[in-house]
Amino acid sequence: MGIADSEGSSIYLYISDPSRMKQMNLNIVNDLVRKNTSCIIVTTNIPSSILANLYRKEGIVMEKIHFIDAITKYSLGSAPADQENTTFTSNPGNLTELGIAITEALKKRKEEDTALIFDSISTLLIYLSSPNISKFIHFLSNKIRLLDLKGVYLSAAKGLDPLLLTQISSIVDEVVETPKE
Repeated sequence: MGIADSEGSSIYLYISDPSRMKQMNLNIVNDLVRKNTSCIIVTTNIPSSILANLYRKEGIVMEKIHFIDAITKYSLGSAPADQENTTFTSNPGNLTELGIAITEALKKRKEEDTALIFDSISTLLIYLSSPNISKFIHFLSNKIRLLDLKGVYLSAAKGLDPLLLTQISSIVDEVVETPKE
C-alpha cells in the first residue's frame, strides 16, 4: 500500500537512490493525481519548470498541481513571470518564507483531497543544519495531520545524517526505501 491508497492523514518518507529520485517523484505524483488527489509540490531540488515538463510528458493533469519552488529564484536571481500554478520563494534555506507559501497553498486547496510532497529533504542539508530541518519537518507534519492531508517527504539514500533520519522516521507513518536497480 502506498500514499495514493491511504485514507485520511498519512505521512510517508520515501528514500531512494539519488539517480532514481526524479522517477520516484513522477511515480508518486502520477499515482496521486490518478486517484484525484491534488498535489502541492515543494521543490528544493529540481526547478518547477523542469518538473512541470516531466509531468506533462507523463500525462499528469497539471490542474491538480501547485508548485512551491524554492530553487528557481535563487538560481536565476528572479522568478519567471509566465509560470502558472507556482509560488516562488527566495531560497531553500528560508524556512519562514517556505512555511508561509505552504500555508497559503494549502488554504487554496482546503476543500480538496490534497497531498504535500517535499522534494527533497536531503537537499535542504546544503542550506540548513539538521536540527533546523528536523524542526521544520515536525512543523509540516503536524500541519498535515491537523488538516487531514497526505504528506510525502523524498530523500536521497544516505543523504540524511543518522540522527535526522531517526527523528524524521519517528514523525512519519511509514518509511519506504525504494530498491536499487
